[in-house]
Amino acid sequence: MNRIAILLSAVASFGLAVAVFVLARTLILPLPVMIERDAEMPWYITWGMVWVTVLCAVALGAFLLTAVPRRK
Repeated sequence: MNRIAILLSAVASFGLAVAVFVLARTLILPLPVMIERDAEMPWYITWGMVWVTVLCAVALGAFLLTAVPRRK
């Protein structure tokens, strides 16, 4: 892969991380509402899955940035 493609992939990965977090904040109900509905544990599990996805996207972006070939 050339340098431009790797950098674009890294930027896309970081963008995916931001998009997942923003969508989760928009779509997942707040904790007090979930406590009233007795659904506290699914709320924690859902946010755990969101954070794992965000961290994986950030790790992939960081890996891609470190994989950019250096010019000599």
